[in-house]
Amino acid sequence: MRPPEGDAARRDPSIRGKVEDAADALIPTRFHSYRVQILYLAVGGWNTLFGYLNFVLHYYWLNASLPVVIILLMSYALSIANAYVCYRYIVFRSRGSVLREIPRFTSVYLIALGANLVVLPLALRWLPVNAYVVQALFTVAVVVLSYLGHKHFSFRHGQGNRGRRETTPEDPHAGGE
Repeated sequence: MRPPEGDAARRDPSIRGKVEDAADALIPTRFHSYRVQILYLAVGGWNTLFGYLNFVLHYYWLNASLPVVIILLMSYALSIANAYVCYRYIVFRSRGSVLREIPRFTSVYLIALGANLVVLPLALRWLPVNAYVVQALFTVAVVVLSYLGHKHFSFRHGQGNRGRRETTPEDPHAGGE
């Protein structure tokens, strides 16, 4: 019996492989060369919604009893955990060491958090807007900067399989970015 050819030969039957296949199926074939960017925006949309709602709910429930900085730290911790799982498995499909990636991934967000810890209290003091608006505006900058940080820093060593679908047994170096 001949082994399957094409995509069938490279499909991963695990849950991880099924998630990757499902994500790829959402992207029209003509846009597959932009797979990482498209999935980053889609997953980033989810992460942004999750992170913002996470902050909003924590702020709504806890603002009477905790300082906004503590609420921000709590919501960032949950948001970073959610984002890591989504970006690692859906977007960048890293097979790198989790122990190496998590500190790198977290450092990208710690930079954003540091800026947010400065911007949020100052904006609340000086601008005629509330915390919800400030966080929504700040999120836009974080999306762009975090893509660059994750692509070139957080997951750069674990992206050996980026061309998984495009690579053929005859040309193991084909595909990728």
